[in-house]
Amino acid sequence: MLPNNILPDEELTDLCIRQQWKVLQKKQGFRFSIDAVLLAHFITPSAKHRVLELGTGSGVIPHLIAARHPQVQIDAMELQPEIADMANRSVQYNQLGEQIHIIQQDITQIPAHYQQQYDWVVSNPPFFPVGTGKQNPNPQIALARHEIACTLNQLIQSAAYCLTSRGHFALIHRAERLTDILSCCMQHRLAPYRLRMVHPTLEQPANLLLLEAIKDGRNGITVMPPLPIYRSIAKITSDKSTYSDEVLSYYY
Repeated sequence: MLPNNILPDEELTDLCIRQQWKVLQKKQGFRFSIDAVLLAHFITPSAKHRVLELGTGSGVIPHLIAARHPQVQIDAMELQPEIADMANRSVQYNQLGEQIHIIQQDITQIPAHYQQQYDWVVSNPPFFPVGTGKQNPNPQIALARHEIACTLNQLIQSAAYCLTSRGHFALIHRAERLTDILSCCMQHRLAPYRLRMVHPTLEQPANLLLLEAIKDGRNGITVMPPLPIYRSIAKITSDKSTYSDEVLSYYY
């Protein structure tokens, strides 16, 4: 059944998980992709941990985390009031209001009462600095893809601000930004801990990365086995049956 507060420019999207939850998305705005799914399956919070997402958009990642970790508390910050309201309505539609809290907030100006409050901070941020690539004329899509409202350094600084000592930061990003990411992490006392490169197929170079860093952690990083999205370059189609076995296991 459709929620009675869905707007004309919105639609429900099935998350394809066993809980059968759905989220609202803009028909013509930024729409979530497999990036969110990969990040939600990368993190490993313990029961009772507090998780914060920076830049939640439609709230997909909190839903996916809640599905895998029903005992964690999740706060999710979103800059745009309209998008934050949409994400909150998805939370209410799926009856997750006791676990997920959507906060309309500029993540470059986080209030002091969030300082050192979270065991995990996660983000699927804009991938491209302003001035690189073609910027989408749709302002919602542009904010999601380009560092218009928040740079990579500002994101990582805010993550470190909100983390407890020994807290975990995790993000998904473009593989080509690895050097920038590591530099920013070290600048803000986030020691890289786990790195997993994501490849379209094992026959192709990585185009994404998953990184976990620990605030005030020790130097030393584990490079995990590569994660292919598809089985083979010869089988890449829109058919999800071509996903690798691991990626298929993420879906219902």
